[in-house]
Amino acid sequence: MPDIAVAAVQFRLKRYRRSGAFWEDVRRHVEEAARQGAQLIVFPEYVTALLLGQTAPMDNGAACEFLHDRTDEVLSTFSSLSRTFGVVILGGTHVHRENGRYFNEAFLFFPDGRMGRQKKLHLTPEERNEWPLSPGDGLTVFDTPVGPVGIAICYDVEFPEVGRLLADAGAEWLLCPSFTETKAGYYRVRVCCRARATENQMYAVMSGLVGRLPDVPQIEAAYSRAAAFAPCDEPFPPDGVLAQGRSNTGETIVCAVASDRLSINRTLGRVAPFFDRRSDRYGEWKPRRFT
Repeated sequence: MPDIAVAAVQFRLKRYRRSGAFWEDVRRHVEEAARQGAQLIVFPEYVTALLLGQTAPMDNGAACEFLHDRTDEVLSTFSSLSRTFGVVILGGTHVHRENGRYFNEAFLFFPDGRMGRQKKLHLTPEERNEWPLSPGDGLTVFDTPVGPVGIAICYDVEFPEVGRLLADAGAEWLLCPSFTETKAGYYRVRVCCRARATENQMYAVMSGLVGRLPDVPQIEAAYSRAAAFAPCDEPFPPDGVLAQGRSNTGETIVCAVASDRLSINRTLGRVAPFFDRRSDRYGEWKPRRFT
């Protein structure tokens, strides 16, 4: 009988003339996930950028400051929803200013009022060159009702070191809030989530924004399909897909598994890539160049 459940949100882009309407949609996703038994909910990267729809189009610097000014609203509202529904909520990511620099940061809200944080470590070329954003530094593993979780924000999941460091530190779930504008970007994140799940024998859950919002240049288009992955090995499905939404449709998906499934995989699976590493020899195997 499944006793662990994690939800991932496909949040549809739309213009919100008032912040209250945005938070009403956020609450609907939380309510739906909680009704299906989810203990942890993952919202997409840049989800709070939909608040930019309240105003006229602006450049990226002004957009960062606009979002920063709403940080108290974002943190207090997600915290209240976590307490109200008794679930842990990864509130996607939110851009805010800290010590004079802007960061794209994920906030993890607990029903008892605690709040965890994880800054995005690897900025995309667009984020480096067209946004006034700074990369974060450091990783954290959070204890939650579904087990220890780590956070890899979108592009971060494309770097194997991130998943491996988190798994080595005890993470059993890799949460990946994402914002991908194209199908290619979406598949990069999806494929890397599946790879991290298999190579680290852990779960990976991705959420995403979907749809179009052409009059908000920071998030004018998005493509995604929320999903939850496990290692491609026993006792999981052969393809490792535990749950997934419909392509580019606003909805909430829930992945429910028995609490012993990952332990079974790590002890009885046909292969054990997380444990069978030959790290004692990797330093000696520096590739030679044959010409």
